[in-house]
Amino acid sequence: MTGRVRPQWAVRLQTEREKRGWSKAEMARRLRDAVGAVRTPVASINRQVYDWEHGKHFPREWAAAYAIAFGLDEADLFGVQAPARQPPPVSLVLGSADVLGLNGRPVDADYVDAIRETNQALVRLDALWGGDEVFPLALRVFRTAHPKLGARTYAPEVERDLMAATGETGEVTAWLAYDADRQDASRQLIHEAMLLSRQAGDRDMELFELSHLAMQSLYLLRPAEALRITDEVLEGGRLVPRVAALFEMRRGRALAQMGDERRALDALDRASAALSDGVGGRDPHWTWWVDDTEITRHKATARAQLGQWGQAVPLFESAADDCRGGSLYGKLDLAQLLQALVEVGDWRRAEDIITEACGLAGSIGPGRAANLFREVVARIVRDDDAPSTVSDTAEHLRRLL
Repeated sequence: MTGRVRPQWAVRLQTEREKRGWSKAEMARRLRDAVGAVRTPVASINRQVYDWEHGKHFPREWAAAYAIAFGLDEADLFGVQAPARQPPPVSLVLGSADVLGLNGRPVDADYVDAIRETNQALVRLDALWGGDEVFPLALRVFRTAHPKLGARTYAPEVERDLMAATGETGEVTAWLAYDADRQDASRQLIHEAMLLSRQAGDRDMELFELSHLAMQSLYLLRPAEALRITDEVLEGGRLVPRVAALFEMRRGRALAQMGDERRALDALDRASAALSDGVGGRDPHWTWWVDDTEITRHKATARAQLGQWGQAVPLFESAADDCRGGSLYGKLDLAQLLQALVEVGDWRRAEDIITEACGLAGSIGPGRAANLFREVVARIVRDDDAPSTVSDTAEHLRRLL
């Protein structure tokens, strides 16, 4: 009697793991970390790794985690078995009922730790699923934790930490709403979060929330509002370089929207100079994403808003190349690059980007990237100068989205 033949995807999982020299326990740890399932024991995942590699059942809820851990595309890793896009289950995000207070436990130091762990899980899941999918989960956490402060259902000694952790949850939730293009909700949430952070004395988080307000003002084309926020923060002084770089980026963008080219480019140059100092011990934990690629994005957008699309194209291209399709942010970079190529009439390269986007359409999801793609392809379809092949490909992408 011959043994059961393993599915090709199961063989691939074992091959990719062994290629990297990881044990099954290490694989389990990396899967857990990939989606921030901080409350899920590694041992329970470890037992499933064996079953998955032997093809006993398909790792449907963990397929995305495998793709992240290996740095591969799901479709490439699993072939025809790749699951359709679906939101993460609540059990995978939260791991237990502790954060939602469903088990009647007191709001103590362990509860505060659970909120902070869940905040990190939500950030990781945002990179995987995007704001539209993860926002309802984050809002559920925030709307459960926040009232506990008003009702004083907590141990007195954890008041400040609970306030700070809940303020951070509010910031994460506001970002997810922004990413999902739910701007009214984002605006309300960030104000609630900022009040909590200020009351907790968490100046680092309050600065992050102010940067969010400035970012949203720019998105809503309110540059004077964004400039008032950035000027107040920057003129207050005593900022570590990476935080200063972020606010100089926001300032540069605001000035570009207002048509002040010289001051806009000077602010962006100051951002680059501040970032060149590297990571410091005093940098807030949330500054991990403030890097050269982020500055390149802002410089590209500033050039575009100044009407300098020819200079914007290579900058958008550089940003897109840095995370080519590797995340939801990479897809937004592609959408912005496509917009720039259409502006300069580079139809050949625009068609290449549209074709690439067609292959990614199933993973773009709702939110800002999809909205910008729809806006640009609608313009292409209406543009009499666009070659018919480009218009046809754009129409195909519109239908896929």
